[in-house]
Amino acid sequence: MPEIDPSAVPNSPDAWHALATEWAQASGALSQRYRDLMQGATNHLDADPHGPYALAWPLGVLAMTACLGGTALPDAEPVVAALTAASERLDGAPCDHIDHPYLTDFDAKALAWKLRPEEMVLRIVGTGPPLDDPDRWRCPLNVAGFARVAAEAVSPGTFDDVPVQAPANTGRGLEHLSDVIYDHPYGDPYETLVGETRELLEAALQNAPGLPGLVVTNCALLPYAASERVESVEVLDEIITALEAAARRCEDTPRCDHATHPDLTDFEDYRKDAELMLTPGGRRAYRWRQRSLGGIPLEAWTCRHHLGIEAEIALDDLREARADLTAEAEQADEA
Repeated sequence: MPEIDPSAVPNSPDAWHALATEWAQASGALSQRYRDLMQGATNHLDADPHGPYALAWPLGVLAMTACLGGTALPDAEPVVAALTAASERLDGAPCDHIDHPYLTDFDAKALAWKLRPEEMVLRIVGTGPPLDDPDRWRCPLNVAGFARVAAEAVSPGTFDDVPVQAPANTGRGLEHLSDVIYDHPYGDPYETLVGETRELLEAALQNAPGLPGLVVTNCALLPYAASERVESVEVLDEIITALEAAARRCEDTPRCDHATHPDLTDFEDYRKDAELMLTPGGRRAYRWRQRSLGGIPLEAWTCRHHLGIEAEIALDDLREARADLTAEAEQADEA
């Protein structure tokens, strides 16, 4: 099949299927093809925000953000500006709907859309199963809402009033840590320990927003790192150096007034939430779920005062493990 021209409106069901599929499978956000697809969608929305296919365009943008993994699109400003402008143009339209699908068709518990964006596109343009309430879907306020949803996905932190889907693969991305924590590692556990440690050190040195999440994941590895399984002083030294840097970064934070903080006793109980803390989009998704369903506030999960204390507790155990390992080595040399 010839390559779809993103500057043209598809003129057949097959063409819509091809474009929706390409949106869903888009990757390589720096590639020219990705940029052309993104620009084509925003240009079409700008040209005809009240047209019959208006909703398809922000949904196309939303579909393409899946490959970003919860991070911002590089050079996102023009895309965000176009989507924001469309939302502002549409928001004043008269409407007597009680609610709209951009809010009701999102599963806050699963942090996922009930239909994938590309599936919504096909229903909007009439090539998929019929919509349950076409007028409600095509309402300008719903188009405006999905324009904001797409802008938030393109650049997390843009809008607070829209759902945020969890980054793709959330729930599976930290399984490799579980393998180590519960002592059935797949591959070399030292690589896992050192890999997480180096990410933590870099985040601490850069004072990155993801630092709290990395403190959580590194502290979760403590039972393995401080056990007899680790026989390398060099590995322990790397972990200690990174946690010391994180603790120093956190110690400047004023004492918090949070009523509670996450229970970090059993990693499997909080693994999925911990993973959300590692990316801007993940944290925004967690915030939406907490606002919708309740639970521990995001601010408590990312509380540097509390996590600085957790880092110091972990350091006590690691320093003790290092001292024991050094003593064992010295005894072996004397024998």
